Amino acid sequence: EKMKSFLKVLGQFFDAEAACYAKEDMAHAAAEGAGESIISLLEVVESDFTKDLDEMTSTEESAQAAFEAQTKENEIEKATKESTELDKSAAETSSDRSGVQEEL
Repeated sequence: EKMKSFLKVLGQFFDAEAACYAKEDMAHAAAEGAGESIISLLEVVESDFTKDLDEMTSTEESAQAAFEAQTKENEIEKATKESTELDKSAAETSSDRSGVQEEL
């Protein structure tokens, strides 16, 4: 939006500048042509920036979604491993208890 505002002000400037040179047709044509060229170039730059910003935003959103999915998968895997280790520990404790009871 700032770029569009800037382009509008720049266009007004070149229009005013061209009006000052209205008496001199050659200078007027040159000023008008230069103003139009600069504005056209800046419009292309704005368009490119907008396109690049949209691409970067999309890429960042995709990366964020992939990160969140991987994080959730890692949490599930960790919980599963912890559960398996607890089951093994409980089985060992039960086995140890049985061994101690047999000794008594």
